[in-house]
Amino acid sequence: MEIGFLHSHVAVVTLFLIFLLFKTVLLLSNKKALLEKVRTRFKMVDPILGTLMLVTGGYMLYLYGGSAPIYLWVKLVLVLIIIPIGIVAFKKENKIMATLALLLTLYIYGVSEAGSLTFSKDSEAKSEITVKGDSVELEVTEGMLTNGEKIYLAECKKCHGTDGKKGLFKAPDLTKSELTLEERIAWIKQGKGVMPSYEGKLSADDIKSVAAYIEELK
Repeated sequence: MEIGFLHSHVAVVTLFLIFLLFKTVLLLSNKKALLEKVRTRFKMVDPILGTLMLVTGGYMLYLYGGSAPIYLWVKLVLVLIIIPIGIVAFKKENKIMATLALLLTLYIYGVSEAGSLTFSKDSEAKSEITVKGDSVELEVTEGMLTNGEKIYLAECKKCHGTDGKKGLFKAPDLTKSELTLEERIAWIKQGKGVMPSYEGKLSADDIKSVAAYIEELK
């Protein structure tokens, strides 16, 4: 169900962007008669899509609970800003406001795709986890576990939960994981499905710390 809401949210944002882009092009090209026909015939499209963006985005915030990432809150606020800007822009045929609404919507779309306010999306998640190199042997220390816990709570808790059992967006139950240490490290590096890659975002030592900490959740 969570995956369905995620895809629905992205689809709604995409449709809103396409419709807004179409109207903005008409306005900027001074095709005001055609724009007026579009606005009259499809006058309910903007409020419907705007409401759906708020509903699906709000539900995702609800699923995340107190650990919802900041970018989701920013998206929600921007949607609340874009809807009235867009309505006023096309009603008054204001090209600057229409362009602003379009740029903000493009930003929201990018944030939705990247899961980041700065578009720092990691490399695409691979459908298969590839383990490279020799077997990994770790001498787990208290400091490593402390570091792993800190990173886990900051990056992984929102989907896996504090105890590893949450399963948001079909995240696997980490307490029942049968992955080897090498596979777990590769999974964190490469990502899979809706889980992003952390290679480049976390250092190699940090990734090993997280992998070691996850082992302690069993």
